[in-house]
Amino acid sequence: MSSWQARLERARVAIALYVAIVVLGITDGHAAGPAPIAHAMPPTNQSSAFSSDEERLPETTAALINNIRRKLDRCDDEGMLGTLQPVSLQPVPARPDLTWNGRLALIAERHAQAMASQNFFDHVDPQGRSVGQRATAGGYRFRVVGENLAAGHSSVDEAMRGWLLSLSHCTNLIDARFTEFGIAKVPSSDPADPYGVYWALVLGRPKE
Repeated sequence: MSSWQARLERARVAIALYVAIVVLGITDGHAAGPAPIAHAMPPTNQSSAFSSDEERLPETTAALINNIRRKLDRCDDEGMLGTLQPVSLQPVPARPDLTWNGRLALIAERHAQAMASQNFFDHVDPQGRSVGQRATAGGYRFRVVGENLAAGHSSVDEAMRGWLLSLSHCTNLIDARFTEFGIAKVPSSDPADPYGVYWALVLGRPKE
């Protein structure tokens, strides 16, 4: 099998795996301090459309992330593309389910709003603050905190798919150190904005 055929097969398996994870999750996002952070590149087909069930974002996100944490054993060089076997056959490390945290959600919303209104896409805001510094300023006392960013995705499952196919973001989603999360989706007010909408997912573990 040629290298491009192998890569295509890996992509096919990863997409099939992602679909299985999403379906199971609905029917049944690096750390600041110990590890670096990274952000996902915007998709090529940007859309600013909003889903009709956006008010269910916390529970939908929790279902998606927690199912990924229970089913996905690891992330490799190309995120989930490195997982070639069916998830049911992989030994999965024990990880705590993530619970919604309103303070993390507010920290995520403020950064997503800043990106949408100030025309930037980065973990470092115009004031030079990292996610750890923003979390501290927002009153979240943490042992570890991390952040995934995305832009242009119309739904959380689209954003999640992009994160799963990136090593750093996939690793964040299954990092056993995290116990809480907050997520925000903020539209741009600029009709010329090429992305239309910005996402911020903040993951954390509070100090005891």
